[in-house]
Amino acid sequence: MGVGENKMSEIIPSAPRRISIPPAPIHPLAALTTIVLDNVFGIFELVDPLALIFTCITVGVLGTAATTMIQHYLAKDEWGPSLAKGLVMGIIAGVPFQVTGTAVGAILLGWAGASQWIKLPGPKSKPEDLSASDEIVDAEVKDSNK
Repeated sequence: MGVGENKMSEIIPSAPRRISIPPAPIHPLAALTTIVLDNVFGIFELVDPLALIFTCITVGVLGTAATTMIQHYLAKDEWGPSLAKGLVMGIIAGVPFQVTGTAVGAILLGWAGASQWIKLPGPKSKPEDLSASDEIVDAEVKDSNK
């Protein structure tokens, strides 16, 4: 190293990096609703192909309404973004193939789960002041480990 170079990298050890996954764009319940609607009404698509148009419209409307309400009341989105997300998920659920809604819903549900899993706090440190019952339990655990 030269005379004028910074030696901060030698002094300060690198802190462990925390990986963060951004939250999913929709609430996990909305993703689960899309999967359920896609699979429940898939049976009717197979049984009666003539009712396909009615089934697709029904699933789309139910998916739009459910996702919009979930996004507005549970995810606390405004009405505009809630309705936009509801329309997208309703169209995806209303496509006359079971694969579309299930694939998109599963990806979004997994994304939401991974985002929440990464946010989980680490193990808590042991408090200094223990109650008498905690001391007894801790003593029993130590005795059983010997």
